[in-house]
Amino acid sequence: MSCHNIGPGLNEVVRMTISLFDKEQISRESAKKIIATCRVAVNWCDGNEGEATDYISNCRCGNCLKLVPKGEKLYSTWDLPRDFRMEKDIDEDRLRIAYDGLCEECFDDVINPFCDEEYDTEKLKKYIEDNTDADCYTSEGEHPKSNNGYRWVRGTDWFD
Repeated sequence: MSCHNIGPGLNEVVRMTISLFDKEQISRESAKKIIATCRVAVNWCDGNEGEATDYISNCRCGNCLKLVPKGEKLYSTWDLPRDFRMEKDIDEDRLRIAYDGLCEECFDDVINPFCDEEYDTEKLKKYIEDNTDADCYTSEGEHPKSNNGYRWVRGTDWFD
């Protein structure tokens, strides 16, 4: 039996993590580790790991954690072609990214080591753009106003 509250609960942790990161109270690497751990925890409980990162998934890069301006690209590693093989599985822990969305610059940095004669990062970005709805790879430029469709938990806005 799964717990459908764990995703919104850990999304609150991601929200706090990003707030601390933006205030430079924690490092980028620490923030990435906390966010990745939230995803793993939700996956362990009910498999809906994306719920843990709803706060950042449509507006922040999973590598550099920068807020990507509205309309700019935010590519998901899940949208890569099935025949694109990497030495390792596309696994955020192994790639050392917080979650699968990457800004254009980080996409190049993270994916390029796995490219070969058939695929380079430009071909992969074009593949994603040609085979994915634009809403899926375009940043919304801001954090959501709700937590997975629910209001944010009371008492967690003291840090804003």
